[in-house]
Amino acid sequence: MTIKDLTSFKSRKEQLALRRKQEKIRNVLMAFGAIMVVLAIFWLIFRSSPVQTVVPPQIGVTLRDFTLEDVNGETVRLSDYKGKHVLINTWATWCPPCKAEMPLLNQYYQAHAAEGFVILAINAGDTQAEVASFVNQSGLKFPVLLDPGTQLLNQMAIHSFPTSILIGRDGVVKAIHIGLFTQESIEAEITPYIK
Repeated sequence: MTIKDLTSFKSRKEQLALRRKQEKIRNVLMAFGAIMVVLAIFWLIFRSSPVQTVVPPQIGVTLRDFTLEDVNGETVRLSDYKGKHVLINTWATWCPPCKAEMPLLNQYYQAHAAEGFVILAINAGDTQAEVASFVNQSGLKFPVLLDPGTQLLNQMAIHSFPTSILIGRDGVVKAIHIGLFTQESIEAEITPYIK
């Protein structure tokens, strides 16, 4: 074996070692990148959906606490209204009956707010801008909450809009109304509980 052959052999050996080293670095970087992608996905999932376990409402059963943001970006908890009668109204801007009952709900809220009555209108998946525009145009006075991915409403098994749930001062569900409220139905179904 000549010196030239030895040099060539040594050079090939070094090249192979360098390739192996580069391949190891590439594999480590790919694994690190994959871990970062998985972590980013988990972060997005848990950031956008706080872990809440709210079960479907049932008359006579306490509704578990939940947290949503209102149309102004403020955090609102159901427990913020402990000791009050709370009507949870679920709605969407694409739902004609939902929009049709809003003036009645607004009027009813204003007439009974002094009696410890509040409406929490939970919007089903519309954007903040769409909801804010509707709230401003309608002159709604009660809190309007956002459920962007309808995760809370899905947990509550609410898929029909509008749906309203009356919670008593004790936190127990008193009535569930599916569909549009009329003056007669709201007086018959809600007023007896808040008087």
